[in-house]
Amino acid sequence: MKLGDEDRARPMFVERALPGCLIVNQQGERYMNESASYHVAGGEMMRLNSDTCSTIPSWFIFDAKYRGEYPVGPLLPGPPETDGLVKASMKDIMHRSESISKLADKIGVDAAVLEQTFNRFNEYAEKGEDPDFNRGVNGYDRYYGDPRSEPNPCLAPLAKAPFYAIKIFPGDIGTKGGVLTNENGQAIDTNGNLIKGLYAIGNTSASVMGRSYPGAGSTLGPAMTFGYLAAHHAAQS
Repeated sequence: MKLGDEDRARPMFVERALPGCLIVNQQGERYMNESASYHVAGGEMMRLNSDTCSTIPSWFIFDAKYRGEYPVGPLLPGPPETDGLVKASMKDIMHRSESISKLADKIGVDAAVLEQTFNRFNEYAEKGEDPDFNRGVNGYDRYYGDPRSEPNPCLAPLAKAPFYAIKIFPGDIGTKGGVLTNENGQAIDTNGNLIKGLYAIGNTSASVMGRSYPGAGSTLGPAMTFGYLAAHHAAQS
């Protein structure tokens, strides 16, 4: 999310995994597992965005219960009665309404579609299920959920008005386009030949995990390991 009075956007690593929220595209439809890692979630926003079905930006929607229990970026938990105390830049991006249909009108989404999405989500969330995107099924999802929410720590119906919507965008926290290296951290050119004297480690090198990214800190181990290997090889050369 991006506040008008801040230079940088704020990440949403945990908020998406908590029960009582969902993400929809500009048509009012869900299109991904909201609890997925930020690498996967951001990738889905980019992959599915098109002229006919825009996912950039998307809408992060939650209810009053969620508002009272969890933070959303700089917005601390609190009852709806405290919304008047929220700083102006947060109010500018936070839409609120007493019904989903009216919220849809405020954010420019088809009310009938959003209500259908909302009702289907709630029907299954009540049972802790998400047959559409399997939210809360794997260990990664559940780790970031709320263990008090049973049977699924990532799911709960949005049942308590008012309802809120915040515009969200994909972002990045690093690169995954580094130089290909060998087992010594030596850089390899596009023909598969070693580039003499050039080493690459960390995010400047191609990830040992390929195109995947398990989560926060997963690049630190490889960076330290190949840092040692590269330094040792360079010293011996």
